[in-house]
Amino acid sequence: MVDKLKIIKIISLGALGPLLFYPLIYCPFKLPYLYCFVCYIRCPWGKLRGLLLLGILGLNLKKRFYCSYLCPCGTIQDLQGKIKTKRFNLPQWSNHIKYLVLGLVITIILVNRRNPLFIIDGEAFLYFFALVFVISFFSHRLWCLIFCPFGALSDIISRIRKFFNRDYDKKEI
Repeated sequence: MVDKLKIIKIISLGALGPLLFYPLIYCPFKLPYLYCFVCYIRCPWGKLRGLLLLGILGLNLKKRFYCSYLCPCGTIQDLQGKIKTKRFNLPQWSNHIKYLVLGLVITIILVNRRNPLFIIDGEAFLYFFALVFVISFFSHRLWCLIFCPFGALSDIISRIRKFFNRDYDKKEI
């Protein structure tokens, strides 16, 4: 019997996967998702991008629900994990790289007032993601654990939330 979480992942990959991959097929720009504001093609991603990002952040407030069950990248990496290859464990300090990535993204946005991915050459960007994709066969959820800025932001928000809930629980009513 297929458990409920696998069904949720399959449905989310079927529903959110096309939103993730649609611009890769039909976008006239070298790097999709980045030039939506100047694009002449009216695709759903350009209009819904901001709302989707806020929704993702909201879903991650409760035990990283989006990251665990709905994220197409995480689901693809879980499918990669099903392929039996020799795995290697990442060093403990590598978990902090995602905070550096998040800090870099926020700094570039604040300093340049534009999308940070405009700085990166399109081919370098694609080679980086191809490398992460290949290495993910040998390390479980590499993108999620090391590079994902949404995961880092969700961790920070979760820690702040736990801190305030802990203080609230200590108060006498």
